[in-house]
Amino acid sequence: MKNFTEHKIDHDFSNTRIDRWFRQYFEGLSHNNLEKYLRKGFIRVNEKKIRSSYRLNKGDIIKTSVFINNFLSNDRKIKKIYGSEDFIKKNTLHIDNDLLVINKPFNLAVQGGTGIKRNLDDLLISAFLGKKITPRLVHRLDKETSGVMLIALNRKMASHLSNLFKTKNVQKTYWAITEGEPEKTTGEININITDDEKKQRQKSLTKYNKVLKINDNISWIAFRPITGRTHQIRKHASMSNFPIVGDKKYGNKNNKIIKFNKLHLHSHSVDFKGLNGDILHFEAPLPDHMMETWVKYNLPLKPDNDFFIGD
Repeated sequence: MKNFTEHKIDHDFSNTRIDRWFRQYFEGLSHNNLEKYLRKGFIRVNEKKIRSSYRLNKGDIIKTSVFINNFLSNDRKIKKIYGSEDFIKKNTLHIDNDLLVINKPFNLAVQGGTGIKRNLDDLLISAFLGKKITPRLVHRLDKETSGVMLIALNRKMASHLSNLFKTKNVQKTYWAITEGEPEKTTGEININITDDEKKQRQKSLTKYNKVLKINDNISWIAFRPITGRTHQIRKHASMSNFPIVGDKKYGNKNNKIIKFNKLHLHSHSVDFKGLNGDILHFEAPLPDHMMETWVKYNLPLKPDNDFFIGD
């Protein structure tokens, strides 16, 4: 790159996605333009082309063509979002010096993008402005999926959690209401999934446990994703002929008998080892629309088992 500006990454942005870094410092740059400039090589990291999902490391050198400086934020900081601190506090399940655990609401995007005005990432940054803390996302949930999310509050925890997710040492249990049911009470869905960005088939594995057949039309299923593909549970459920109700993207669009307007998929609990080796367990209460379903069918909120004993 001939005419470029150089940006060196310090420890505060270690393990941060590059698209998030750009949203903080280049407020005028849209996500679509960011993707385009990355593809064309106007933005490189350590002289290499990278994707918007690339996670930065301390010492990385981001090089941007000089024209991209036109998008620099005036104060190089994200704007304060009114009510962000109250929002995070209201949805907090646990917080300490290293870790924040929240119950992500239904219909809230985790990160920004085209047409997304409100997202968890920006709310977190705004809520912690001036507190010398940089909250770091280490995993994602779909916009329509609610439930437990882990946010690292320092570089050490971010590195720890990222390694746990990479080595598949975080056990996540999702609750869902499905249309239809699997033939077996417990089992695995081992079907390759096409990645929407890379357009490649990827090995994907999801475990399931049929908790209860509610009636002839719907069932309560617990899912545990082993791999972490985009929309994995929703795709696997649909491909296995028991799609999640309320799923407008992968659900059964022809059946007009069952009416659920909102996706019934909730990240109910997460188990993993903390920094000191202790096993940590967090649970998130159901969102309002799923709670209504639980009440309607008199479903228990505290089942007798954790569905995946021995995993």
